[in-house]
Amino acid sequence: MSRAVARAALLHMLPDYLASAGVSPDSIFRQAGMSLDDVASAAVVSRSQIHHALALSARCVGIAEVGLLLARSADPAKLGPIGKVLATARGATAEACLQAQIDLMPTMQSHVSIALLKRDTEMIWTHRLVGDDETAWLLNEGAVAFNVGMLRNLMGADWAPEHVSFPHACKGLRRSYEDHFQAPVSFGDQGEARIHMARSPLSRPLQRASHPDRERDVGPASTGPVTTIRRGASDIESAVERMIDATLADRPVTLQMAARILGLSPRTLQRRLDDNGRPFEQLLDDRRRVLAMSWLKDGGTSVTGVAMRLGYSDVAHFNRAFRRWEGRSPMGFRRASKALA
Repeated sequence: MSRAVARAALLHMLPDYLASAGVSPDSIFRQAGMSLDDVASAAVVSRSQIHHALALSARCVGIAEVGLLLARSADPAKLGPIGKVLATARGATAEACLQAQIDLMPTMQSHVSIALLKRDTEMIWTHRLVGDDETAWLLNEGAVAFNVGMLRNLMGADWAPEHVSFPHACKGLRRSYEDHFQAPVSFGDQGEARIHMARSPLSRPLQRASHPDRERDVGPASTGPVTTIRRGASDIESAVERMIDATLADRPVTLQMAARILGLSPRTLQRRLDDNGRPFEQLLDDRRRVLAMSWLKDGGTSVTGVAMRLGYSDVAHFNRAFRRWEGRSPMGFRRASKALA
């Protein structure tokens, strides 16, 4: 199971895209245990949460090639150093930009292996998310599409790779990928994503900067690796609470489901929650209690409606739980709240 972490800024283009497609960004991010603030602040999250948010998005909009679409609207500045080096200055080469991005990748995510392989007249950019399973396919596609797009910005609109390949099976229409990359695309033929390119254009000095206000040479960078950042138990607790809130009305998230989204084993997740003083079942019970009191005070939803929103299949089960929490019935609590208003 992947232990990778990444900055939620990798998804900075997703909220606007979802909103334009009529999908609630907040709902998608909460189901993945994240918030929109995590994206804005470039918070460190489990990379499996990013995979989950992308997969939910693709399912909701009904477009398998969503990684390609998101890459088109990516803002390099919001990706920190790894984005800015590909929006580089006059005098640098595209090869130098790619190498600088590789050197800086630990500022954005851990457990990723990227290399530039040089073979006579060909250069191959390789990308492997170490320890991730087949759920990584959308992030792989987004990474390749982003890099191809940035290289096209650097070297001109007519530039195209010679070949693109992905480690997973094709999820969408192959023609859509070939049209996007303007190159042959293959799937499932090795354990990493690859961009095959003619070597000589990448080694020539760039004659213009894609962003003139950032004209500068790319030099070596030294940064601390993201692997030194570890999410605390309180961060994990907040992520689980978001998942619970987002899924109560439909199918409350289970310990096993939450662990998979967070890239942890159920035993590890339970231990971390225990260490923070609130086991999973208590978190679920506490969130139901807080939300029940809020919705009953609000008065806009019937007691039966509140029970359904909290994921109870029978209002009698909700009534018993509420008496355990507050020592009175939901209706009694609502009447008392109105009297105090």
